[in-house]
Amino acid sequence: MADNKKNKHSDEPLSGLRLALLPIYNSELKRFIPMCGLIYFTIFAFHLLRSIKDSLIMTAPGSGAEVLSFLKIYMVMPTTIVASIFYMRLRKKLNLYQTYHWIIGIFVLFFFCFGMFIYPNTVYLHPSKFELLAWQDAYPSFKYPLAMVGLWSYCLFYVFSELWGTFALSILFWQFANDTTTSTQARRFYPLYVMSGNMALLSLYPVLDHISHNPENDIQEASVFVVIAGLALIAIFSYISKDIDSSVKPDKSCHGVPKKNQLSFQESLSVLIRSEYVGCIAVLVLSYGVIINLVELIWKAELRQLFPLRSDFVAFYRDYTFMTGVATMFMNYISKGVIRKMGWVWGAIITPISCGICSSLFFIFVLNRDVFSASLLALDVTPLVFGVWFGAYGVLLSKGSKYTFFDPTKEMAFIPLDDDLRMNGKAAVDGIGGRLGKSAGGAFASTLFIIMGSPPAIDIAPILAVVVVVLTGIWIVAVLRLSGLYNKKLQEEDRCEEEVVSAHS
Repeated sequence: MADNKKNKHSDEPLSGLRLALLPIYNSELKRFIPMCGLIYFTIFAFHLLRSIKDSLIMTAPGSGAEVLSFLKIYMVMPTTIVASIFYMRLRKKLNLYQTYHWIIGIFVLFFFCFGMFIYPNTVYLHPSKFELLAWQDAYPSFKYPLAMVGLWSYCLFYVFSELWGTFALSILFWQFANDTTTSTQARRFYPLYVMSGNMALLSLYPVLDHISHNPENDIQEASVFVVIAGLALIAIFSYISKDIDSSVKPDKSCHGVPKKNQLSFQESLSVLIRSEYVGCIAVLVLSYGVIINLVELIWKAELRQLFPLRSDFVAFYRDYTFMTGVATMFMNYISKGVIRKMGWVWGAIITPISCGICSSLFFIFVLNRDVFSASLLALDVTPLVFGVWFGAYGVLLSKGSKYTFFDPTKEMAFIPLDDDLRMNGKAAVDGIGGRLGKSAGGAFASTLFIIMGSPPAIDIAPILAVVVVVLTGIWIVAVLRLSGLYNKKLQEEDRCEEEVVSAHS
């Protein structure tokens, strides 16, 4: 059914202006507005944690951007697998509402305990700076893994911060959105959900500004903001579970065809291996994860040199996050029209193209820094400052296109699947596949660090550049293949709905 026609609630047709600015029928606002609140607070905590977790690890004595690669493969990846299994078992015993409260409650408890009890006592919980440096001098090839051991509580904070993005955002929010949104509604709802999340990036500016000016209590104050956001999420979801009927999505099973029983975690993984459709989604997620991880490794190494103090690091993230919000809102305005008017494939292919171009240009600069140095110095700009901001704008555009084009189109691709494959497939793709993308990049980089004797990150940049170019090509091919499969699923869904209507008429 076209969006400008009357919907099943008999709302008035949307005007051209309303369709362009807020294409939501009045009867849909009761569900749409709380969902915007959910993604707002989820993104608010996500980006606040991203700013703090990076600064906490990268500016600590004996650490640096290189440690992040080891963290992602040796701590974040196994923890995510265990957490994904726990999530799937929890879902078999509890409904989505109860599961949401359990997961968010665990996050709130951890960040409260870290800010109030663990971080203030790290002087007693960590080895001294001199002990850590002595270990690293004795075993130079394992310099970065030893930093993880010496800074174990910071690494635990980093792991939980990464899990927030995976579970609170990718799995819990988008799982609920997919379960309560039709394919037609998704074209109107999802870009606006992303817009609501972008508002959180703008509102983070005063928070990060305050934190950057209070380095003595920055971690404690950041933890308090995360706890408040978590409690707000629990309150909003409680309202949704009591006052909003989540059973708004039509049954996907055709007339006379019973729905499948819920799959176990092991069975769902088996289905994912056999499913070309979900396999293509996994390739998209894996490609983005590896590419952005490898690019950020080099960029953050440059960033660490320019901003060695945590307060300066957080201040940089304050400006960077605000610019990301502005750029993403602009791209989101464009994405609404692109996805609605031009179709899924055009929205999905923008992200690999932008990532590929931005990444290639950044690597060209850092690998040929000497060629550009004279021109930059003539402009009174040091190559390090230019490299940091050039990389920042590249990462900003890549992530902006990810939030506005990649995320909505990826979530739309899950909607036509049957209930079992949609739930289990999403948990596996986002929980395991998404983390595997970042961890694969971390595993590759960390292996190079160990083999080459823990060199600076810039020394492995030529190898990483080749990997990024190859993965960009694979990503584009996967998008084109998934487009054909997605359109076929939509046609099957339309035929199924017609059969159901015919059977009841």
